[in-house]
Amino acid sequence: MSELVVFLVLTAFISVVHVSVTRTADRKDGLHREARRYFLSAAGGMLLLGLIIEAIAQLFQY
Repeated sequence: MSELVVFLVLTAFISVVHVSVTRTADRKDGLHREARRYFLSAAGGMLLLGLIIEAIAQLFQY
């Protein structure tokens, strides 16, 4: 469980840094909203991929 918390905190930090660095002046969304969207897509995608890999590993274990 602690690994998941560390993963989510690091992903949130990376999301804020990424959005701050790649942000341009013509963006209409706020920094907080854009970072949250990036965080949800990045963390959600990685967690979904991890669950798929775990399910495949469980299927081939038997």
